[in-house]
Amino acid sequence: MAGIGFQLKELFNERSFFGNVRAYSYSVIVTVGPMFLSILLITLGKLLLEEVSTPYAEVYRYLAAAEYSFIFSQIITGGFAFVISRYVADQTFLEKEEKVLSSMYGLIGICVAIGGISAFLFYASSPLPFSFKLVTYIFFTELIIIWIQSMYVSALKDYKKILKSFLVGTLTSAILIWVTIGIFQVYSATALFICLDIGFLIILLMLIRYIKEYFGVNNHDYFHFLNYIEKYPLLFFCGLFYMFGLYGHNLVVWQGDLQLVIDETFIIAPFYDVPVFYAYLTVLPAMILFMVSVETNFYTVYKKYYGRILNASPLRDILNSKKEMFKTLSMELTFIAEIQLLTVFLSIFLGIQFLPQAGLVTEQIHIFMIVVFGNLFFSLMYTIVLVLLYFDDRQGAFQTTLLYGLTTVIFTLIAVRFEQYGLSLFLASFVCLLFSIKKIVHYLTNIDYYTFCAQPIVYREKETKIGKILEKLS
Repeated sequence: MAGIGFQLKELFNERSFFGNVRAYSYSVIVTVGPMFLSILLITLGKLLLEEVSTPYAEVYRYLAAAEYSFIFSQIITGGFAFVISRYVADQTFLEKEEKVLSSMYGLIGICVAIGGISAFLFYASSPLPFSFKLVTYIFFTELIIIWIQSMYVSALKDYKKILKSFLVGTLTSAILIWVTIGIFQVYSATALFICLDIGFLIILLMLIRYIKEYFGVNNHDYFHFLNYIEKYPLLFFCGLFYMFGLYGHNLVVWQGDLQLVIDETFIIAPFYDVPVFYAYLTVLPAMILFMVSVETNFYTVYKKYYGRILNASPLRDILNSKKEMFKTLSMELTFIAEIQLLTVFLSIFLGIQFLPQAGLVTEQIHIFMIVVFGNLFFSLMYTIVLVLLYFDDRQGAFQTTLLYGLTTVIFTLIAVRFEQYGLSLFLASFVCLLFSIKKIVHYLTNIDYYTFCAQPIVYREKETKIGKILEKLS
């Protein structure tokens, strides 16, 4: 992510209103673009269908398929996120960027294959029309590819191209949805998914073009990145358990009293899913601020501290750099917490005012409010996990995400029994935030040990089992 940090730093250094607007716009698109646009377009389609009094069976069919595509595409790709970030950073640092493009193709092939098999098994006994299965499968596959592209897009230095890709694709889908419903008066879920497919295909193709232009060379070693899963397995499980915690509670609630079966295929709980869906939007400010604040400010002092160590600077300079790094990290985390707290109160105020107009009842707004407060703790916990990974404390990050995944599911099982929906996310996020604070404090307290004593005296590149297999196959 450092490439993004440098780009943002240049924009903020312009010290102009438009420079700041461009910097924040860039960070929004790169950080949360796919997720935010997916939620926005799915919500737009749902609201337009309800506005024209579309039968609830059709609305729920659309909502269920969109929700399944959104959730399970992230679960399939989530485990690779931190691994690929490490892989791309390492290959860029080693000036072996010819491996990056091929790794993207390889990862897309693996995840699309997993998604295709999963979709086939899921739809095998479904009575839904083939046309609907096809268009939803295409949307599901496009999301998988776009999530993967988002892992690589941070390397691009031209934020205008990234912004252009998402804007063109999103506006295309939005216009097509409006034309389909408003002008042609076609109120089917299949038609709306065709609109989404077209828009997201544009995003996908434009991003592939820009990524290919930037990296240029493809060495056709498509699965070399798999070595990193064996070398850094905790990074894979960090992403996996993070996604498990993010959506595991939905899977639990779907099995409870709020369960609604759609077309003998989808099992959802819209009474719970919809307010939680809206509440997810409240974590976006923290994710954006992490990129803007931490990537531009913290990274500078972080690099300065370790740079002085590597250059054998005087002890006084190293200690001063460490103190400056600690101070900057504290200030940035405090700033993110303050902004996120303001976001919580603003979201609750807006939710009370506007969510009833979107069809939510009092009990759903109550769930929304609890989850929004829980997201305050969650966003801070996730920020600390990213900081732990900055310091390469993979063990601490893994333990935190593992705890988050387990507590979310366990607390939800208990909450469903007592019909206290949303409370599980609040409690799990709070517990995991305390745990993450403990981990980061422990690491920073012992940073001298981790920096000077915990590293190997002589580094030797270990040949992985996956590497041996790939070498024999090549």
